[in-house]
Amino acid sequence: MKLQSIRRQAVPLHAEVAAMLRHQILSRELPSGARLPALSELTEKLGVARMTIKQAMDSLEEEGLIERHAGRGTFVREVDLPERHTLHMRADLSELQSMVSQLEVSVLHGDTSAEVCGEDGRRFRSMKRIHTREGRPFCLVDLKLDSETFALAPDRFAREIVVTVLADIGIGVATARQRVTISYADFELAQALEVRVNSPVFRVVRDFFDTDGQVIYSAVLVYPGDLLAFEIEFTVNRKPLG
Repeated sequence: MKLQSIRRQAVPLHAEVAAMLRHQILSRELPSGARLPALSELTEKLGVARMTIKQAMDSLEEEGLIERHAGRGTFVREVDLPERHTLHMRADLSELQSMVSQLEVSVLHGDTSAEVCGEDGRRFRSMKRIHTREGRPFCLVDLKLDSETFALAPDRFAREIVVTVLADIGIGVATARQRVTISYADFELAQALEVRVNSPVFRVVRDFFDTDGQVIYSAVLVYPGDLLAFEIEFTVNRKPLG
């Protein structure tokens, strides 16, 4: 599937490409100093004309987001971003377990037996998959699971929702946290989630820790913007009258 087939109507292709790269830069998915793919690579990947990519790059350069160096390539410039304010909420882990129990693993990418090394030298299993609900992609998941934990139920972890399996086999989770931000679908996300390029998505970073403070499970999940909502019930502390 190429960019033309999933782009928004009445939006020029070069504006779509520029918007996609702009979102990646402003969200730090493309960090300062990162080298952008060559024009030929983007042309092949997105299935658009070389001039379309050049027009998109011209727009980003005018905005001060990238800089070009002859013979070296195009790089992301240092950009000052507004401070993001965080609203802290609390929830019981069982709520998350209940939600994911309704999902199915529909697509696995890569080798689930492949191991990666964490920053502290610990080994993790890396998996990339799509969770579906009622036959529709519900989220794209890129996760890492502690290798020793994976070895307790490798067949189940390879084909089932990891959060559910952790609960079923009694893995002790001492603390858990997640951070939710609003982002936009790039070309690969749009293909995986069957949404339009640059449509809004929720980006969730989730971590589970054991009693020693070690990461058991870490994941980045991306949900289509129309399939997820958050409801907060505030506790009101009323002062006595008089």
